[in-house]
Amino acid sequence: MERVLFGGLPESVLCGDKEILVYTDFRTWMQVETVLFETEGEFYTKLPELLKLCYPVLPDTLEDAVSGLVQFYLGGEPDEKAGSREKRSRQLYSFCQDAPLIYAAFYQQYGIDLTTANLHWFQFKALFTGLGEETKFARVIGYRAVDASIFKSKEKRQFYHTMKQLYRLKDRRTEAEKEAELQSVMEMLF
Repeated sequence: MERVLFGGLPESVLCGDKEILVYTDFRTWMQVETVLFETEGEFYTKLPELLKLCYPVLPDTLEDAVSGLVQFYLGGEPDEKAGSREKRSRQLYSFCQDAPLIYAAFYQQYGIDLTTANLHWFQFKALFTGLGEETKFARVIGYRAVDASIFKSKEKRQFYHTMKQLYRLKDRRTEAEKEAELQSVMEMLF
């Protein structure tokens, strides 16, 4: 992600020894994440849709295509950094379900109207990561992430339990299915 400040915003990924153009608009990559993590099915059944979303022209090999897709999705970090990432064990947000909250947070914090914004995926990710606690979206993420059992006060535990239920994500897949899918992507790459 340091490329946002120091390396410019890439329009392509390195696949083998070739630079291959990718679609860079944040909306495209929000769709990629949604297909990867929020839709049913095995990774290989989603692959045709993912490749259409990512590339105007496909790389020469499927391995290069998947590697480039994952590299760009993660923010352009090649090989080692991408492979050593901590697995996403629990989903805390959904671009679909949280769309109104995300829109409001960007408008509140940055004055950016996401319906008309022209943002590169790397720009969006940096801004998304920087959303502050003053936004309702960040508070909702906090409710989802907190372990209510850590609170000694019964009232606080009940409050966080209620908030977790109120803002829980509706996901059709089990955690095991999500983990297996992410593992399958990583195995294909490394």
